[in-house]
Amino acid sequence: GRRRRRWAGAVVVVVRGGAMASGRCVAGIPWEQDSQRLPQAVLRLSREDAWHLHGTGRLERLKEQAPKGVHVQLVDQVSRADVSLQPCLIITGVNKDAVQAAHDNVLRMMTKERGLAVAVHPHDIAALRSAGCSLLEELEHESGCRILIEDHARPSHDALARSDRQHDVRLLGDQAAQARAVELLAARCLHPVRPEEPSINTANRSRDASLCAFDAVARGPHVEVDLDGLVARRGGTCAGDPTPGGCVVACHGALPASKVGSFLCVRIRALSREPGLRGGTRIAISALPAEAPLPDTLLKQPECSWAFGRGLARGPDRRVFALPEADVDGAGLVEGDLLGVLVAKPGGNIAVMRKGPKDKGWTCLLNWEAGVPMTGPHFALLELS
Repeated sequence: GRRRRRWAGAVVVVVRGGAMASGRCVAGIPWEQDSQRLPQAVLRLSREDAWHLHGTGRLERLKEQAPKGVHVQLVDQVSRADVSLQPCLIITGVNKDAVQAAHDNVLRMMTKERGLAVAVHPHDIAALRSAGCSLLEELEHESGCRILIEDHARPSHDALARSDRQHDVRLLGDQAAQARAVELLAARCLHPVRPEEPSINTANRSRDASLCAFDAVARGPHVEVDLDGLVARRGGTCAGDPTPGGCVVACHGALPASKVGSFLCVRIRALSREPGLRGGTRIAISALPAEAPLPDTLLKQPECSWAFGRGLARGPDRRVFALPEADVDGAGLVEGDLLGVLVAKPGGNIAVMRKGPKDKGWTCLLNWEAGVPMTGPHFALLELS
């Protein structure tokens, strides 16, 4: 038979008889009388949060994403003796770091403020919610990201005809899941948020902004952006792949312009030393702001751009040609170096320069007569594969 006991806020099930006579579990984790107390985290939830966890397989995804040896349990049953009991999520494991990782993953899914905001037209919101939100559930399942729709206040009668009305969609999950969700939304959201924008493409809000950070929306699924967009790196989701794709990230805002041209400058924070890695770095200068979803590689896309790296270059005609000097990774860069890209006036040449921490001036690595038009702003994209 079974007898239930309370231990540290979790349910202990003692099994008597049979082969498991001495077996004892705490929240699904084997535990004996003389065992040390298991690492555990308890998150208090509102009734609404507990209800949302039951929908669209979210709780099952949390259990699947939990590290090995970690058990996630939702306790939301109200007893007749105390109807004021608050639902909670109990995370138990044998390793403290694994429990903390599962705890952080739950917070990413449940905390709206940690989500990535994407603007979507009301007509597309209606499509996501139609047929019992089946499309919304499909997108959540495919991306692994919780999708939360925030309704704006109902517009006045005078604003009903405007084409720039929008709702905010919050993407709650890790950065790889957020990037997959952006790609899926971009493929299904067909109405412009603003008249000049063809799809959700919230990155186009950078058309009139100056370069300030990497774009958290316009990035591939294998790129992580940290420190308020100031640091971009290839994520661990592509570990072991010698030539990974989906590692493109756009810079948010137009490149700063001066009398000599438009200039991009990035600092090398770390270098990948994975054995067998055949990837590398590419940089593209575009006459248009980047649009989500981004291409897997800059070798052919986006349009109206000039890309270089790995000893190759191409223009808007997408014809790739050898340019040995266009090898950023073979330039001997070290951690702490500055890498500069100048789109120079008047002819639109692309100059790539390097400056070390102790150098007084810049060293030119490449001077490509690309012929970039100088009639408007320029935007930059990086491939970190």
